[in-house]
Amino acid sequence: MDDQLDDQLDDQLDDQLGDQLDDQLDDQLDDQLDDQLDDQLDDQLDDQLDDQLDDQLVDQLDDQLVDQLDDQLVDQLDDQLDDQLVDQLDDQLVDQLVDQLVDQLDDQLVDQLDDQLVDQLVDQLDDQLDDQLVDQLVDQLI
Repeated sequence: MDDQLDDQLDDQLDDQLGDQLDDQLDDQLDDQLDDQLDDQLDDQLDDQLDDQLDDQLVDQLDDQLVDQLDDQLVDQLDDQLDDQLVDQLDDQLVDQLVDQLVDQLDDQLVDQLDDQLVDQLVDQLDDQLDDQLVDQLVDQLI
């Protein structure tokens, strides 16, 4: 009987120890698996968040750069067009002013030449008439 009791007690102790060891091992394995899974999930989430943030930052920077380049191009084109328009207007105004001045000078020269020619013609005619009159008077007197 003692052997039976010993065997029973041994079996009970073995069962208890086995259950305790099983529970401890289960708990340890569960903890290890939990830690591993937590680490893996943390790493995955970190990587995903990093990738998302990187993508967002790259997109933002791209947008900013595109906006800056757009603004620069628009400013450059605006400046170029302004310069072209100013140059065109300058050229037009210079052409107009030159035309006006040439017209004025032409008119002045024509007026001066007209006056000179009229004066010359009047002088010539006056001289001719004077000569004719003198000739007539001399003829009459003689």
